[in-house]
Amino acid sequence: MKFKINEIYHGFKLLEEEKIDEIQSIARRFEHIKSGARLLHLENRDDNKLFSIGFRTTPTDSTGVAHILEHSVLCGSKKFKTKDPCGDVEKSSLKTFLNAMTYTDKTVYPISSRNHKDFMNLMDVYLDAVLHPRIYENHDILRQEGWRYEFDSKTNKLSYKGIVYSEMQGALSSPEEVIINEIYKSVFPNTTYAFVSGGDPEDIPNLTQDNFEKFHSKFYHPSNSYIFLYGDQDLEECLQFINENYLMEFDKIEVPSHIEGVKAFEKIAENTSEYSISEDESEKNKAILALNFVFEETSNAKAYLTKEILYNMLIESSASPIKKSLLEAGIGDCVITIDDMNMDATKQMLFPVVVKNTDESKKEKFKEIVLNTLKDLVKNGIDNDMLKAAINTVEFNLREADPWRIANKGIQYNEKVLNSWIYDGNPLVHLKYEKNLKNLKEEIKDRYFEKFIEKNMVNNTHCSLVVLNPKKGLENMKNKVLEEKLESYKKSLSEKELKKLVEKNELLKENQSRVDTEEEKKTIPKLSMQEISKKAEIIPQEVLKKKGITVLNHNIYTNKIAYVNLLFDVKFIEEKYIPYLGLLGEVLGELDTKKRTYSQLITKIYKNTGGITFENEIYTEKDNIIVYHPKFTIKSKVISENIPELLHLIKEIITTTKFDDVSRIKQIVKEVKSKLKMRIINSGHEISMNRIFAKFSYAQDYKDRVNGVSYYEFICDLESNFENKFEEIQNNLKKIYECIFNRNNLIISIVSEGAESKKLLSNINVILDNIKNKEYKVSKVVYDEGKDIEGLITASNVQYVSKGFNFLKLGYSYSGKMRVLQNIIESEYLYQNVRLHGGAYGCYMVINQDGNLAFFSYRDPNLIKTIDVYNEAYKFLENISFSKEDMENFIIGTVGKVYKPLTPDKKGERAVANYICNITYKDIQNEKNEILSTTIEDIKSYAQMIKKGMEENYCCVVGNEMKIRENEKIFNNIIKVL
Repeated sequence: MKFKINEIYHGFKLLEEEKIDEIQSIARRFEHIKSGARLLHLENRDDNKLFSIGFRTTPTDSTGVAHILEHSVLCGSKKFKTKDPCGDVEKSSLKTFLNAMTYTDKTVYPISSRNHKDFMNLMDVYLDAVLHPRIYENHDILRQEGWRYEFDSKTNKLSYKGIVYSEMQGALSSPEEVIINEIYKSVFPNTTYAFVSGGDPEDIPNLTQDNFEKFHSKFYHPSNSYIFLYGDQDLEECLQFINENYLMEFDKIEVPSHIEGVKAFEKIAENTSEYSISEDESEKNKAILALNFVFEETSNAKAYLTKEILYNMLIESSASPIKKSLLEAGIGDCVITIDDMNMDATKQMLFPVVVKNTDESKKEKFKEIVLNTLKDLVKNGIDNDMLKAAINTVEFNLREADPWRIANKGIQYNEKVLNSWIYDGNPLVHLKYEKNLKNLKEEIKDRYFEKFIEKNMVNNTHCSLVVLNPKKGLENMKNKVLEEKLESYKKSLSEKELKKLVEKNELLKENQSRVDTEEEKKTIPKLSMQEISKKAEIIPQEVLKKKGITVLNHNIYTNKIAYVNLLFDVKFIEEKYIPYLGLLGEVLGELDTKKRTYSQLITKIYKNTGGITFENEIYTEKDNIIVYHPKFTIKSKVISENIPELLHLIKEIITTTKFDDVSRIKQIVKEVKSKLKMRIINSGHEISMNRIFAKFSYAQDYKDRVNGVSYYEFICDLESNFENKFEEIQNNLKKIYECIFNRNNLIISIVSEGAESKKLLSNINVILDNIKNKEYKVSKVVYDEGKDIEGLITASNVQYVSKGFNFLKLGYSYSGKMRVLQNIIESEYLYQNVRLHGGAYGCYMVINQDGNLAFFSYRDPNLIKTIDVYNEAYKFLENISFSKEDMENFIIGTVGKVYKPLTPDKKGERAVANYICNITYKDIQNEKNEILSTTIEDIKSYAQMIKKGMEENYCCVVGNEMKIRENEKIFNNIIKVL
């Protein structure tokens, strides 16, 4: 259909239309005349269609009202009557994305699907949720999702429970999360950014039902909305649907959500705050320092692109002159980035320089080094190659437009659009980057970047210096104050009032457990089995040989990017050297070579490629608990014409790296330790699951040694004894370095459009002719099966509770039907009992073809209660009575979860894994057949497997010291990790 400017289409007036070559799309911007809603459409050939509705939400306190509301509107609406419409539709959806996100100044609700009917269903559910939620009549929603008083008759104590309350207890256990809020407060005082939009657990209980409702009625109006459509959907059908079903009922109003900019400070602001460490932990060198600059508005596309380039060069790159100066001066162990801290965009651009593991006494020296480094760059000029490397990195990211590698560009484009639109700017400016990129490349010679640094950083008084100090036992003090507050409140209650509180919670639990009526269920839109493709996707893979080397070629559209991976076999590495494989992956590309310093090397890499990384990967076979294939993988990406340069760089790294720079290796060890600590705090579920699996899985035990808690302990030991151990470290790194890069059992994978593979094959001798071709004996790794029930203590206020087993050891084989089992247990049992009743942020099940199966909770206030839920899961399976229609819904939802779209590089990696693990297309098709043919009898038959597996009692809890110590009787091994 041809659209015309200023014409009205189903209530929407077309304001502008233009082609955006950068993203191969036609952009159309509309305004809904009656309601004032804004709508942007990006039309292109991407079949992964995306819809999003966002609202500018600007809280004026830290009760987390925006965040709690994001959860709550998804708990039932006018049209969709079940308790959890979004969860219900997700169970039977082919969705490729379904989530909601609260940022500092906006709340966004995106969904995507490749199926048209599914896409329209999801859009319907989300629009009704945000515009007609049941929060006004059902006050239990706030109590479930936000906070409530919970009385424990056994201890006679009150506590706070609530899903967001638990989530934010976990989030704010991380000092990186705390420093974000302190930075925002320091540079944007008296604005919405001065508050914790996610909610501070100390303030969340101040949120009342009245203020909760007022926030929704104020901000969740179409006049304050930003609707985004992306992909190959039928635009006219979407406009008609949105207009007739939703927007027609609203009149345009003024919504007071505008965000004012902050007037530039006359002088630098200084803020000091604290975060908690345990009583037996040293406070020495545990502070975080942050120097933060504020300048142009985020909607200024050229300035924003400039900031991205400079941030990459000055902070993200290992060759960063700021990072180099700080670490060499002993100001901290690690410079952390915006991504490390999960920082959001703000109306005015923010450029933070943040260093960890330092001391408040070094704050002036820290500030001086940062500013002097910037002044030096202004005075003497920025190294052109370093600048070009940063530009190339940013350009690569812009072209891939998929930072999370989830094959969903619409998500990234929606975020880029809102980074201007939400601030009343043109929504398209960040998508049209070619002109600005071209100009910036040309302006290098005119000292544009130096002038930008001088204006916005060196001479900018709108900045702050934030100090976050460690304080022993701060959390315990807060908990004591909280206990006293709750005890005081309990004493103020009469016996009748306390009884009423208990009855209210019992009623909430009953309502959470209530089965939706058939009438309510019928309101949820469904797909039919006819919508499901019976065929499994074939990933193209051609097996070639080059001088005896296996080359796996994947001819896939990549927009002229070649993804080249080299997988070196490491089965021969002796057991004592296995942890050094993890460290080798960290140091390669970060040390000097015979030809270049590490700064020059990193600059060269990013000037000519999209990056070269080194990873340890462990592949396992279907229905095999013993055999595993450890690989040391070099991953890289490059524009076609730079393939020869890429191969020369890889050759340089794997044949001429020098291991004699003591201070550099020490720096890397410290950074690795810092990053592992962040991972342990923020991803405790991964740590706990891997720890369980390591008790009975050879492969997972290996993984624990190169990437888990065992590896973290190894790194801590190296750091503590570095001076005494350097010679040993150096020798061990050299030893495995000189062995690994070997043609024997090497696999090369390339994902490209065809011509690139020919170019790779014609140039690959650059590497093959310079590495060994030697056969090594497979090294025997001693494996001792353990039965420890472990408690791993970290600096977290919540728990990550995992319990698992290996079903092969119990006599079961892998089947695709287990994927349907996973969907049913997650959605019908764990969600109900651990999230809704228990207040955990999430609870899931993981299952692998090598037999490993586990339940795990995420940001969970409980411990024993959650383990009890896991132990009782088999009873749930014994008693299920789903209808044929229910089972079809579960099967459809399972297909949506298992067969998600993949990026080109991830497709290649999937095909390579199948090749290594001897998984054929017949196996893949058989798995899908098993999923599609699953019956309720199949699901019930797994009850005994789950019962036996839980009785094996492989359990690991990562989290709060007090909670673990309170329950120490259940553990036979308690380790203080952090």
